[in-house]
Amino acid sequence: KRYTGEVAAGTTYFVVAAGGSLYTRAMDEAAWVKRYTGFTNNSFDFVTYEVNMRNGNPTAAPVDVLLFTNADDGMFCLYADDLSVERVTIRPTGADEEVRFGIICRHAERIWGSGITNDPDKLMYSTPFDPFNWEQNNEIPEDGAGDILQPSWDGDKFVALRTYGSQLLAFKKERVWRILGTNPGEYVMKEQFGGGTIIENSVAGYGDTLLMLGYDGLMAYDGVGVVQFRQDTVHKVMQRLAPGYAQTATAAVSGNIYYLALPLDGSSENNAVLEYNFSERTFSLREGVCVKSFLPWGGKLYALGGDNPSVVHELGHGEDSGAALPFKWVSGWQDMGARNVTKSAFVVYLLSETGMTIQVAVETEKKLKVKKVKLKPRVPKTVRLNCSGRYARFVFSTLCAVN
Repeated sequence: KRYTGEVAAGTTYFVVAAGGSLYTRAMDEAAWVKRYTGFTNNSFDFVTYEVNMRNGNPTAAPVDVLLFTNADDGMFCLYADDLSVERVTIRPTGADEEVRFGIICRHAERIWGSGITNDPDKLMYSTPFDPFNWEQNNEIPEDGAGDILQPSWDGDKFVALRTYGSQLLAFKKERVWRILGTNPGEYVMKEQFGGGTIIENSVAGYGDTLLMLGYDGLMAYDGVGVVQFRQDTVHKVMQRLAPGYAQTATAAVSGNIYYLALPLDGSSENNAVLEYNFSERTFSLREGVCVKSFLPWGGKLYALGGDNPSVVHELGHGEDSGAALPFKWVSGWQDMGARNVTKSAFVVYLLSETGMTIQVAVETEKKLKVKKVKLKPRVPKTVRLNCSGRYARFVFSTLCAVN
């Protein structure tokens, strides 16, 4: 909103790397404009930031920028005031060669980078408020840049960086470190329980939970460690994951839903989207959907993929989601505060946002009564189950959605 001229005030732009070049497009326009060319790898990690320097000179006013990097081409900076692109060379004093990050993240006022091909155990951080300065300050370390080595001596490497509240998480494939503190004098790294993630783009979070792909399938980080997540529900989907092609998987969280694009059944590209609704705690699976990358923005989820890579698609929510995966929910045992009284003629009231066939059961100490019920979208249904007992519990399960 602070820019005029080529970049109109309030204009939102898509930025895409494809075919060795970088393109931009205003959200309300159809034409793409080439801004840079010469990439050898079109896969970048990125972060938004703000700078006060340009070409080594102070700017008249802060400029919003998009920093993006990969381990082959290094880091680049897209300036939001005129959409120009510049190469950012990172070579601290004493370094034998240029440092090229595979992953970056913004934590507090610094840019952090890792995923360095020839130095996989190193984490580096810039000086405060300056992503172009990676020099140490020996007199005042808090005002300078630096690095941290965290070897695991087993060939593992850093593959993802994510902020977690006021802290930073550094993921390897088999472990996670939690970085506390906001300046070099305070930094503390604590290894977390469990494993890590095998694919950087699969890590996305909602609230205090991060979901990701690990060696054991879908995993979750909850602030303490990384554990298997709902494997009883998704293990059949994970078994269909194409061996050798899982690196194409990508994920994002939009609203309260985690979207994970996967290559299934031998496909060499993502051909399905697994969705997890954090509020409802349910999974859905869209098949036949090609997604190469996600972009959550303004309450919407955009995606690139399909037959025409120049088209940006908007993924719908709610009614547009895929078929529900099997689920089973069992309540606790209840005696209504009167265990000496026999209860009977149980009545269950059901309401579903989408049409589905569901099994409803009441289990007492005497028997299990089950009914299969077909629900219509947003139409209430009353189910009566005739059984008796002093205490009971309810069981709800389904095999799939019925439209």
